[in-house]
Amino acid sequence: MSRLNNCLTAICGDRVPLETARKTFFFLLGIGIMLLVIALPTPPPFYKGEEVIPLTQNAKIVMGVLCFAVIMWMTEAIPFPATSLSLIVLLHIMNVDSFGNLVKAGLGNQSILFLMGAMGLSAAMTESGLARRFMLWMLTRVGRRTDRIVLAFMLVGTLVSMWVTDMAVAAMLLPLGMSILQGSGCKPLESNFGRALMIGIVWGSLIGGTATPAGCGANVLAMQYVRDIAKLDVSFAEWMAVGVPGALLMVPLGWFCLMKIFPPELKEIPMSLDSIRDELRALGGLKAKEIRTLVVFVVMVALWLGGSHVAPILGFKAPEAFVALLGFVLLFMPGLRVFEDWKDASRSIDWGGLILIAGGISAGMLLASTGAARWIAWGALSEVGSLHPVLRVLAVITLVELLKIFFSSNSVTGAVIMPLIIALAMDIGMNPWVLAGPAGIASSMAFIMVTSSPTNVIPYSSGYFTIAEFAKSGVVMTIIAICCVTLSVSVFGSFAGMDIWH
Repeated sequence: MSRLNNCLTAICGDRVPLETARKTFFFLLGIGIMLLVIALPTPPPFYKGEEVIPLTQNAKIVMGVLCFAVIMWMTEAIPFPATSLSLIVLLHIMNVDSFGNLVKAGLGNQSILFLMGAMGLSAAMTESGLARRFMLWMLTRVGRRTDRIVLAFMLVGTLVSMWVTDMAVAAMLLPLGMSILQGSGCKPLESNFGRALMIGIVWGSLIGGTATPAGCGANVLAMQYVRDIAKLDVSFAEWMAVGVPGALLMVPLGWFCLMKIFPPELKEIPMSLDSIRDELRALGGLKAKEIRTLVVFVVMVALWLGGSHVAPILGFKAPEAFVALLGFVLLFMPGLRVFEDWKDASRSIDWGGLILIAGGISAGMLLASTGAARWIAWGALSEVGSLHPVLRVLAVITLVELLKIFFSSNSVTGAVIMPLIIALAMDIGMNPWVLAGPAGIASSMAFIMVTSSPTNVIPYSSGYFTIAEFAKSGVVMTIIAICCVTLSVSVFGSFAGMDIWH
């Protein structure tokens, strides 16, 4: 590092700050690793019977570019939105796909609109005072201890996320957490309580998304693949028989992990319960702006919960992103207005976070379309049939979690890995649901990279933790989650049609 600093000093003429030298080093390291991955000899293909599964040159390029991006995201050598935009630039320069297709895949993805709407709702809850009212009410039930507050947020997030999409739950909990942190004088990037609470919101939302098919779009996708490809009927209850025990086991273990990695600097928040109750009473009844926000919130949650069941009533489909956008638009309508003008709302939206997801989705889609993901998955799982039953489940979940580092969408992960795993299970004479069920649950667990799920970006936008801090704690949580799901499948799998022992 010192040599690099000296070289930069010689080039620039002035003494280069150490932080600039560090970022330059990691930037050059990322470029070097990207070029190395692309230049390495193409490995031999895998074979599925007579079918050849090769690693094409375009697939190598995508893998190399993503290696560069992961290093940039982990080290923050360049701002994370710029890293995501660089994915589109690099993939176009290397002729992997057209610029138009790359932009369409990323910026044209409906997750971007979902995030914008969810961030707008979060801002409306803060602007109207509704978030503070909810926060004060919750504190009267939970108490002032910071560790209990983190556990309460994780548990509430998990229980709600079983029925509401995890991105929406993160958006709902964010303003409540921000109110507590701001009221306690906790500063971004300086407070361990802030880190633990914000990451706890992410984890709670993601954990709940694994418990039921309604918790995450990837879950429904997994069930549909099993029905269409394997011709097996998997019920809602069968998913829950394995998903709920695994989720409930993750919550206390994840909370314990957060308390050890980020021990709160405050044992209790600096507000007495009496003062909290007095402040809650002083608010009086719901104000007009709070009622309008609550109406929009209830409409959005009802539509999210209703899912496909409300389509016949409405006369049109209402996917999650549409509902988020509808709610955001309603916040400007006469009679429901919460924001006075667009500038008030736009200040609450983390545009950098939206760019982060857009670039990641573009690269993730190419990882699938070029065959890179299939080559990796087949190479890692081709011998799964010879493993011990528990190790089979462990291997599948671990592979999915490794792929989650690169993908920016749970649904993309499911779309890539599920058909392959089902076909692989059928090829080796296994019940496809035995492998596909754990893989479907694992596709919702994006604990390592902020970029792996839009759910992660929402609390990240608060500024209380860095990408590196999220990854550090996420590696530990991923190991915990893998063990919890494997244990749940091993113990409760017979109730879910995935008895691994027979």
